[in-house]
Amino acid sequence: MLSEQIKKRYGAFWDNDAYERCVLYITQRIRKNTIMAEVISPEKWTDIGLRTRAAVESYTNVQYYAEGFPSIFTNYGPGCMAACIGGNYVLAESTVWFDTDPIIKDWASMPDIKLFEDSNMWKMTKTYTEKLCEASNGKYMTSISDIGGSLDILSSLRGAQTLLYDLYDYADEVKALHNKVEIIWKDVYNRLYSITSRYQEGMTSWMPIWCKDRYYPLQCDFCAMISPDMFCEFVRPHLVAQTEFLDHAIYHLDGPGEVPHLDHILSIPRLNAIQWTAGTGKETLDNECYYDMYNRILKAGKGLVLFGVPFSSLEKLMNSLVSTKGLFISMNVADNKEANEAIRIAECAGVK
Repeated sequence: MLSEQIKKRYGAFWDNDAYERCVLYITQRIRKNTIMAEVISPEKWTDIGLRTRAAVESYTNVQYYAEGFPSIFTNYGPGCMAACIGGNYVLAESTVWFDTDPIIKDWASMPDIKLFEDSNMWKMTKTYTEKLCEASNGKYMTSISDIGGSLDILSSLRGAQTLLYDLYDYADEVKALHNKVEIIWKDVYNRLYSITSRYQEGMTSWMPIWCKDRYYPLQCDFCAMISPDMFCEFVRPHLVAQTEFLDHAIYHLDGPGEVPHLDHILSIPRLNAIQWTAGTGKETLDNECYYDMYNRILKAGKGLVLFGVPFSSLEKLMNSLVSTKGLFISMNVADNKEANEAIRIAECAGVK
């Protein structure tokens, strides 16, 4: 499905390099989606046949340019693994919540934490992944679901506020459970990857980035509430272990609350890149206030992933970055003319 040139550009990205220019994932909406337009939860989440038909329709309504490719996200909410290993979940119109009724009430009476293969969430996630793969016929890529960050999963099982106190009062118990969750995390990843890899060359995730090997966007939203010292104690060792488990990895840096941990994240040897999300109500990611941070990431030898860069800001952004190696930019354009101009801008920047 992907041309050899596109694969070469993605390969260079993962090698913290660039082939002629950075990677551009450019899309243009040409038609509205219709199948899911009037559907609300819970049918939106539970009717796998409907969701599969909607997914097959959705990629035909988009025009792809440069390194853009059709990618279907097997979405069951951020961190759906929590509900696969005993946690509760609530279906909402636009997302799924996993932290409304934590199941770990007391460390002295722990519930069984394991992959429950008969749980609704696991069956839906597994079946939807299979159905999307079967329906693709090589016309789109099926992603691995957003299973979540390992400590974020634990936070859903225990409750974020309670877990914050536990870092002080029950540190050993937290670490022991985190180790257990990570083992299950790796098993769940392998199971989902074993499905997608039977149907397609390479893989993708909720970040529509192609990789010929095994990768995943790592994250820890919970870390926005803790100090850098606690990050080093409770989070970084698991990020290191996960990068060693995977062939490639990106860290999802979600908002200003996580920036104090950036140096610790950049120090992870096998981490390939960082994806920045500014957060609700903050300056958009093309704002000059982030340029220093972007260059800090690039100077550290890590790639930079930016989703939703406005076309009008592309040239200024490209000229302000110290490097285009390991750079991935996605954008939506109005028409073919804008797409070609975006490619021209990236080509002028070249490899630096």
